[in-house]
Amino acid sequence: MWPAVLWTLWRWRRYLHHRHLAVPLVLALAAMAANLAMRGADRALLLALPATAVLAAFALPTLRRSASAAIDWFSMLFFSASALAIWVVYASLHTGVPAKPAANVARLAPAFEPVFGLPDLALALLATLAWLWLVRWRSGRHREAVWKSMVLPAGGVALTWLLLMTLWRPLLDHARSAAPWVDALRPHLEALDGDCVAAPDLPPALVAALEVHGPWRVDAALRQGAGPGDGCGWRLTVQRVDRRTTALPPPAPGWTLHAAVRRPTERDELTAVWRRASR
Repeated sequence: MWPAVLWTLWRWRRYLHHRHLAVPLVLALAAMAANLAMRGADRALLLALPATAVLAAFALPTLRRSASAAIDWFSMLFFSASALAIWVVYASLHTGVPAKPAANVARLAPAFEPVFGLPDLALALLATLAWLWLVRWRSGRHREAVWKSMVLPAGGVALTWLLLMTLWRPLLDHARSAAPWVDALRPHLEALDGDCVAAPDLPPALVAALEVHGPWRVDAALRQGAGPGDGCGWRLTVQRVDRRTTALPPPAPGWTLHAAVRRPTERDELTAVWRRASR
């Protein structure tokens, strides 16, 4: 993307003060300045992504016809193949034909149950039909449209994103969401009975997932002069382990191992549920 941005700044250098270039350029520079001020934080650099995408798009109308045609062909083939792959996996999950993609999903995302949603399917069908119409329109002669070289790349990105967020959304939620992890912990934390669970070593995202998806009181604070988990009868630790073993380090004094749970889609991650020995 950055070569396209630099090409835009060079080819449109006499128009940088115009609004269509000045606004995204200022936003991109502000995001990069924030990234430097925050010592390279990715969340600040992500703010520059929309602005740089807008700047990169203005490079397309300035390309030669051969380069524009190559981008069009690549976009058409790549995004059409991506859409076809998404549809094939979706059909395999719900119909079993072909069988290989469903078997791969079952191996990579154990315990996943396909969920059928008619609105999602209808939206995906409309987006696919719109893509086919867009490809046909782009193959026609529309020389008066200076922006037509941007249609297939932008439309392909929008199509792929929409298909993933409709047809593959349940699968992606199962693979990346923390809800299955909380569901795996639920049977082992039912004995809390109003007690709190200490999670001083867990990332903030997992602590938030415990509070959102589970009805437990979570203590994630590290207090000065207190041991981890003081005041709670239960404790959670997450660590990386070899996928062929469930070996855990020796527990801290006063704690006993209650259960060890693996996340469905994380084979190298193990969650240990500890219980205070005196309770």
